[in-house]
Amino acid sequence: MPIDDPEVFASLAESLAEADGVPETIEQIVAYAVEAIDTAYGGITLIEPGGRFTTVGATHGSVAEADHIQYELGEGPCVDAAAESKIVVSSYIATDERWPQWGPKASGLGFNSVISAELHARGRRIGALNLYGASEATFTPEDIALAALFARQGALALGYARTEEGLREALETRTVIGQAQGLLMERFGIDADRAFSTLRRYSQHHNIKLKALCHQLVETRALPAQDPSDVMQPEALSEPA
Repeated sequence: MPIDDPEVFASLAESLAEADGVPETIEQIVAYAVEAIDTAYGGITLIEPGGRFTTVGATHGSVAEADHIQYELGEGPCVDAAAESKIVVSSYIATDERWPQWGPKASGLGFNSVISAELHARGRRIGALNLYGASEATFTPEDIALAALFARQGALALGYARTEEGLREALETRTVIGQAQGLLMERFGIDADRAFSTLRRYSQHHNIKLKALCHQLVETRALPAQDPSDVMQPEALSEPA
């Protein structure tokens, strides 16, 4: 695919704009990248909290397996691109001296070449776009440039999707907590502060996340209790001594 084909990136931008959430955004990035570069094998490495790596959007189980081996060994193109390099390319995985342990294992899975391009958004690395080839020297210089462009566009979309999803979740949490507070206020004639204090106390006492507790209250009209007969009774709202 020509690197200067404007229709490709216009179509990608349109699809990413219409993607509903992080999983669909990832799916679109990988789908366009593997089609543009004419390989069947691709996926994305994401950097999780604590520096852990995880694979998402893999087109085949063998992609996820090859990535997982990298994470276990601490070596490989996905790890390198996600952590320290902008783009990592190898035409001969099995004999690549950079990955003496991972290379032969990946070759055993049927992969012989790879491109890993970093995903960089909002001033930090968030992972890498990984494309595997089933034959040696699969990828051309134009393929490498395309992978870098897809990674750049994909990272921007992924960063936006994550932010939007976080805001959506925060709004949903705020809404359900408000609904739960309203239920307690109406049922027992208490104010908003005491209603929230009760919810928080129940959350801590029963080791239930506040959001999950509020969902339960809104859906069942009941708070968890040691004894079902004691659920949502006025005395349950009294502050502990």
